[in-house]
Amino acid sequence: MCIQFLKILGVLCFITLPFEALSQQLVAPKNRPNIILLVADDMNWDSPGCFGGAAPEITPNIDKLAKEGIRFFHAHVNIAICTPSRSVMLTGLYPQNNGAQAFQRILPNIKTLPNILNEEGFLCGTIGKPLNQQELFRWSVTYQWQGVGDENMWGRDPKIYKQFCSSFFQMAKDSKQPFFLMASSHDPHRPYGGGNNKKVNFEKVISSKTFQSEEVVVPKFIPDLPDTRKEMAAYCSSVRRLDDMIGTVMDELKDSGQYDNTIVMFLSDHGMSLPFAKTNCYVQSTKTPLIVRWPGHISKGSIDKEHMVSTVDLMPTILEAVGIAADSPTDGRSFLSLLKGIPQEGRDVIFTQFNHVHGRNPYPMRSVITKDHSYIFNAWSNGKRIYNAEPLAGLSFKAMKRAAKNDPLIRARVDHLQHRTVEEFYDLKKDPNSLNNLINPKDNDSEYSKAITDLRKLLLDWMIKYKDPALTAFKNRQSAESLEKFMEEYTAQARAEKEALIPYEKAKGYRF
Repeated sequence: MCIQFLKILGVLCFITLPFEALSQQLVAPKNRPNIILLVADDMNWDSPGCFGGAAPEITPNIDKLAKEGIRFFHAHVNIAICTPSRSVMLTGLYPQNNGAQAFQRILPNIKTLPNILNEEGFLCGTIGKPLNQQELFRWSVTYQWQGVGDENMWGRDPKIYKQFCSSFFQMAKDSKQPFFLMASSHDPHRPYGGGNNKKVNFEKVISSKTFQSEEVVVPKFIPDLPDTRKEMAAYCSSVRRLDDMIGTVMDELKDSGQYDNTIVMFLSDHGMSLPFAKTNCYVQSTKTPLIVRWPGHISKGSIDKEHMVSTVDLMPTILEAVGIAADSPTDGRSFLSLLKGIPQEGRDVIFTQFNHVHGRNPYPMRSVITKDHSYIFNAWSNGKRIYNAEPLAGLSFKAMKRAAKNDPLIRARVDHLQHRTVEEFYDLKKDPNSLNNLINPKDNDSEYSKAITDLRKLLLDWMIKYKDPALTAFKNRQSAESLEKFMEEYTAQARAEKEALIPYEKAKGYRF
């Protein structure tokens, strides 16, 4: 129920305060830290300067955040697509258990992070890429963008974030409440910035620094071609605009007087929208540049290259940090001790997945990743189906296809991208970009046989424990007939679930 409207410098900001939440917020406990969750959209883990850098001086504000906190070099999201990835962050549950396996609703009985914090007296606000289902998230304050049409055309202007944060922080100060803010830029999601985008409704604000083709670092999992560099330059300009947004939020936080009493977490929802990254299960698909800043609790400039953490662990970590006991179980577990420099056992493996997009393009994949190896199960791969998703819509893949006509190595790479094999295995120490699939069905005595068997067993145990709907397909992965039967049923179910969402979307006025 809308009970208040704020006008901020001519920009309309809708404030939503449920009456029951308002009464709870007035009795907020004291001395709990505030929380800010900063989420990039489609940004590769190594794009920020502090993780390697896709271009010179690309992320000065993110780099500053890293100097004031801890960086995790083995952090992963669970699923490399926007809404499902964020749903994992805010539920502490894997997609098969929270309901949002693709662009679907979180199950109505699931307690979300902002809902729990709201009930505990936090002022919960969100700005940027929308996560719908207000009845589950119960955001106290939400920003309504003034753009129309495709949401990816707007939500990128750092000044809007500055205006919103200024008012939001003041509101929390006036009401004497701790706050939780989720600020989610649409950068660097396509369409990329650079100042010359002609698309209708696209925000024309330019980043504080734009990049040229010769300045960028091309990821080694795609060929270095002129059009790849051109696309990377536009991408890097969008990353810089994201960094501008981070800077405005942190500046407003400092001006609010809450700089030293706020936990700030930064990460990306998954890898970049280029071939072999987003909507896949490769390491670069799910690895995320996780940074956590908490003055007085985290040593400045800390680096963790030992432990593997997942975004399914974010919610339990945040709840423990603010002293709230979860009243329902989660699939993740807190890594709060890691923030304080205390080692944790059992942080040596990560599980990831991909399903489908809006009931279309069903490509069920599962992966298990350690620091040394990765194993991928592609239930959809039969040598005939052709993989086709958003990352293939840009200049890079088109350039790869043209180059493939005369370059056998690029031709093989394109063929693998489009068709895959049922199983993939990579030695990440020797091949960090997952270029050479080491599974050979005809060679059962390779030096990697034990490692492959071990990872298969880890994945099987995970699928059983967390009730993965692809479990039967994995068990029968050597049977082409069984996999085809699974894909028929899986595709039909995905489309049926999408159709079932239509009445809800029409009633709520938005599309998942």
